[in-house]
Amino acid sequence: MQRATTPPPSRRRRTSAGERGPSRAGPLLGLFALAFAVRVAYAWLAVGPGATPSSDPAEYHAVAWNLARGAGFSLNASDGGPHPTAFVPPVVPWLVSLLYGIVGPDYFAAVLLQCAIGACVPLLTAALGASMFGASIGQVAAVLVAIDPLLVFFSGYLLTETTFTAALLAALAVTAEWVKTPRPGRAFGAGLLWGVAALTRPTALLLPLVVALWAWVPLGLTVAPRDRVRQVALLLAGLAIVVAPWAVRNTLVLGRFVPVKTGSGRALLDSNNEVVWGEPRLRGGAIGMYDREPWASQLRGLSETEVDDQATAMAWAFLAPRVSEWPAMAAAKLGRMWRLRGEAATTGTWQRSGSALDRVARSVDPFLPWFALTLPFAIWGWVRTLRGPRRWFQALPAIAVVYFSAITVVFWGALRMRVPVEPLVLLLAAAGIEDARRRLRVRVSGLRIVRGAGARRAAVDLPG
Repeated sequence: MQRATTPPPSRRRRTSAGERGPSRAGPLLGLFALAFAVRVAYAWLAVGPGATPSSDPAEYHAVAWNLARGAGFSLNASDGGPHPTAFVPPVVPWLVSLLYGIVGPDYFAAVLLQCAIGACVPLLTAALGASMFGASIGQVAAVLVAIDPLLVFFSGYLLTETTFTAALLAALAVTAEWVKTPRPGRAFGAGLLWGVAALTRPTALLLPLVVALWAWVPLGLTVAPRDRVRQVALLLAGLAIVVAPWAVRNTLVLGRFVPVKTGSGRALLDSNNEVVWGEPRLRGGAIGMYDREPWASQLRGLSETEVDDQATAMAWAFLAPRVSEWPAMAAAKLGRMWRLRGEAATTGTWQRSGSALDRVARSVDPFLPWFALTLPFAIWGWVRTLRGPRRWFQALPAIAVVYFSAITVVFWGALRMRVPVEPLVLLLAAAGIEDARRRLRVRVSGLRIVRGAGARRAAVDLPG
């Protein structure tokens, strides 16, 4: 008898790490390079070296530079002196302050940092997609995220959106891995990442509670009831450990408990007032009320916490007698968030006036064809997910989308509110694309010619 040519497993030649199979480092690096190049190209054309920040980016820039030069987490007062603040969440200014400590207060350098963080978003999307839907869907979603115009454009600004998107995806990916293979350490690690996400943007503060409710059912299928309670408690403990020190700092500095940041009252008033609700072109959006009378006079001279209290009271005084109008306004806000076009009546422009991109944008809207192509696949992917055997587990991205849409209903609608969930939408779109591709492949190969010895040709309908 001829001996087997394949040696037993214990005697097989050991291979080095580079010989164990195709490495994934190359495609990941290529994806990062593509995403980074696209974002830098946009930032160079839309912002450019030597640019100075305005509006919200100016506040992040000021806090970051004050941190870098030892003035603490502070904004500049009207008299020129810095004063402690909690008006912006801490993660983005802290990251930028590390850069400013090396290169100085170079705003364009901060924008390039945002481009680098944004280039990590496709990699995090691939990780989340592979965990929830499979590697192929994760890869398709990552490519879509790398070139998505909404994500590219917001990488060109010093705002929380890009960093928060990365933090949110990291927290979701670790949470999905924890639910798949429950371990106390994974639960605690997921909680820590949720804390980082909350300190990047406070709208994520309540999402871990929603995630804990979602995880309760699948955890019950794999761990004992007592261990399930313990792991959910560890998730929330990780969140508290990260957020609590900053909340204590705010309490000591501002004299009142503030979990992450002030400004929620102003945001509520900016979108819920008689000017926005009474002007058709503004409905669903927001305008700054701090410089408009009679609101400006009532808010001027107050501290951050007092402005929040006063603005909240004014917003609710406006909303209370208009309950019947709430559904229409909610629809207007959601319509702005999920619109197909890039610019609305109050958004201004995406790039500096007079730049090459500004001239192109006046005649071409890159959002319209992109959203028109991806959103139908995302809806289809969502429908297929809800009908699938793993619908509860795979519902996590859709839950996050619904959560942030609900926040939009409370405050104001804009594409800016949509940025953090855009990778999740594209992940669902990738699931829809993969399902459509599979159906097309089955349809094309559904009729095959069967040949036999002397047999007649017959068409065979394949199952599925």
